Amino acid sequence: MDASRSPESVFDALAARQLLIVSGKGGVGRTTVAALLGLALARRGRRVLVATVGLDDRLAWMLGLPALQETPTAAAPGLYVQRVVPQVCIREYGALILHNQRIADAVFNNGPMRRLLRTIPGLDDFAILGKVWHEAIRAHSFDALIFDGPATGHLRYTLGIPQAILRTLSVGPLPREARLMQDSLEDPTRVQAVLVGLPDRWPLSELGEMATALREELHVNIGAVVVNGLWPAGLPSLAAPDPSLDPDGALARVFAATTVVAQQGLRQREGVAAWLAEASSAGPLPPVLALPWRFQGFSGQRDLEQLLTGLEQPVSADM
Repeated sequence: MDASRSPESVFDALAARQLLIVSGKGGVGRTTVAALLGLALARRGRRVLVATVGLDDRLAWMLGLPALQETPTAAAPGLYVQRVVPQVCIREYGALILHNQRIADAVFNNGPMRRLLRTIPGLDDFAILGKVWHEAIRAHSFDALIFDGPATGHLRYTLGIPQAILRTLSVGPLPREARLMQDSLEDPTRVQAVLVGLPDRWPLSELGEMATALREELHVNIGAVVVNGLWPAGLPSLAAPDPSLDPDGALARVFAATTVVAQQGLRQREGVAAWLAEASSAGPLPPVLALPWRFQGFSGQRDLEQLLTGLEQPVSADM
């Protein structure tokens, strides 16, 4: 893969997948990227669900909805959003495995059984992954499902659960489901990860390590890396004006702020370029998209639509 591919070609490639898993460290903009991907894929005629494990309603607010629901809710033509809740996923996915809703209700609505299930390590994560995988791959309820997943460390654990089940169990419904999940996760024509990081060399180096772990340990293909929050490029560094021309210092403050932004933008791009050069020496890179920093933040879907136009140039080593 080539880090210099255009955003349009990257979105076209991602739109051909059934499940996209968005991850990165906390605070890097995973939910923003998931929403942007949802809009980009819906523009391409795909029927898309963006599912999140987030406890707040940011995904809904970004797309003009008051709150997230536990069932898919239309946010735009062809675009739906949903919060996935572990307890609900356990009950729903349990019914899928047992192939009997009445038995599932008897098991998962039983108080002592619910308390017992809460003590099983990894059950919540396996149920969430199973629910997302089922809707995206087996049931094919949507053309594409974008999973606004947990932070990178937790994601590595979650995606490793099918392998752990296969190492410890050989018969029964769980290993059968785990085998199907693992086969899908390893199929780059169906499933890819989209990793999000901030435009500094060391956070991106950590993201690169995560990408390596996903590829080599979990055999999950990386569809794209999004560098989020790049400050503007090309601004001049301005010297303070003559005091006689700026007696109250207003221009000096504006010039100083412009210089800070220019220096920060340059520093970020130098850091990203150094990371790209180092990472590319170890092998081919996935596509890398640059997402500009919005000083004004977000107030709704229109802002997200405008931000899509900011993905006009990929990050490249010669920037």
